[in-house]
Amino acid sequence: MATPPKPESSRIDRVLAAMVASIIGLSLICFAALLIASAVGVKGSDFAQGIWPTVAALPLIGLPIGFVMLIILIVLNWSRRRKNSSQTS
Repeated sequence: MATPPKPESSRIDRVLAAMVASIIGLSLICFAALLIASAVGVKGSDFAQGIWPTVAALPLIGLPIGFVMLIILIVLNWSRRRKNSSQTS
């Protein structure tokens, strides 16, 4: 029995996958930095200066955006596979 041809990933899929990985990865790194800084002894007032406000805000914004982009990537992949399977049938 011949296996069905594997659908090719488009440039949009690859770019979207890279964006999802980078946004979620950066958000997780910032979250880990906050946890480590709190464990080391950085106080709440110290988080209000320097780079810390950005580090604290990035997971709050990046994780939901990454999740929405992941859902979009899954829907695009699902629709492309469905279209390819209907063409081969």
